[in-house]
Amino acid sequence: MLKKVALPLAIGYTVLLTILSLISVKGIPEFGTDYDDKLYHILAYFVLTMIWYFAVGQRSNRKQIITLALACIAFGIIIEAVQGKLTVHRVGDLLDVVANLIGVLIAMIYIIKREKKLS
Repeated sequence: MLKKVALPLAIGYTVLLTILSLISVKGIPEFGTDYDDKLYHILAYFVLTMIWYFAVGQRSNRKQIITLALACIAFGIIIEAVQGKLTVHRVGDLLDVVANLIGVLIAMIYIIKREKKLS
């Protein structure tokens, strides 16, 4: 059941994340820190990585897991580069790339621990 839903969900989430990354977004709840935007980036890329992990298949080997992480990181870098070129409301930010990377790395730690438990 999860497998049937995971791929469309992963594609939909990726499209949604792309759109939200390229438009002006207002009214987002605040955590009350100076780093709210970075926390959202961490969460968004954690979710992106996890959804794609379930979509491409659990019980993956290390090479597949690394490929997944690199794809999510590359996606984040591309989005940040595109923000600076295609939008007037958003700008590419190196710290956003770092936050995206942190989100992917947290997901990867969880995935690796999960994979070890399943073996």
